[in-house]
Amino acid sequence: MKTPAVTPSPKIGLCLSSGGARGLAHVGVIEVLEHAGVPISAISGSSMGAYVGSLLALGLKAADLRQLAAEIRDRKTLLRLLDPIFPPSKGLIKGQKMRHHLERTLGTATFEELPIPLAVVAADLDTLRAHVFRKGNVAAAVHASAAIPGVFAPVALNGRMFTDGGAADPMPVSLLKETMGVDKVIAVDVVTDATYTSSSCLGWLNLLGAGNVLDTFHRSLITAQRQLVIKEAELADIVIRPAMTKSRWYDFENFNHYIEAGRAAAKAALPSILELLETENPDHRHETVIQQTRMGFLAA
Repeated sequence: MKTPAVTPSPKIGLCLSSGGARGLAHVGVIEVLEHAGVPISAISGSSMGAYVGSLLALGLKAADLRQLAAEIRDRKTLLRLLDPIFPPSKGLIKGQKMRHHLERTLGTATFEELPIPLAVVAADLDTLRAHVFRKGNVAAAVHASAAIPGVFAPVALNGRMFTDGGAADPMPVSLLKETMGVDKVIAVDVVTDATYTSSSCLGWLNLLGAGNVLDTFHRSLITAQRQLVIKEAELADIVIRPAMTKSRWYDFENFNHYIEAGRAAAKAALPSILELLETENPDHRHETVIQQTRMGFLAA
């Protein structure tokens, strides 16, 4: 008697949007996916999403990500990671201390060495297009992707200048779906529902005060980002949008608020996420895991 063929589970891609400190919500989403046993076959990310995505692709677990987030426990800790530029011709912050902070975890890892395939998006200031990093040093690519324009100096790589990926492709769903061999995409959007507050940032960074030049620039950038994210969201199979209160892009000390918002949104989306893993001819062991996971989260 011929054994019926077992249809393999679809390959799930995870797309993580830009969003500054709000991107810490990605950690909460990853906690839920990890607990539910949702396998991630490829990752794409922009800006803060590129940073969190790179750590996941490297093999870090949700607990590791939460521990790293907790290192920025107050504003003084964040200040120690900043290296002001005088005069501020290319930006307010050099970004080299941030780069060293990235390298402390990512080391010299290359994209080719990552256990999970990763694509990082930055904005190419020479071509005025999105640039996708899939080869070479991961920390360098993430540094380029997270260089907020006007705040951080552009990053020079391979003879080109790059800035924040959120300026070109803040939630690269189509990239993930079209080029990385996945069947379904879960996207985490911390941009479209964002409500930002303004204030004098970090004392000396008063250009970010309400109505000042960088505050106006930042809000204009978010306006454009939202339209791009809405368009990309239409291509995702599931979009998770964590609900968060008013925030600032540098509120990293409020990591628990953002992480818990990500957890809540992911738990609400979990039944739909688990349906992505089901097939017409599911493997019975896999089906049992799905049912047990559902029961566990319903009871939680």
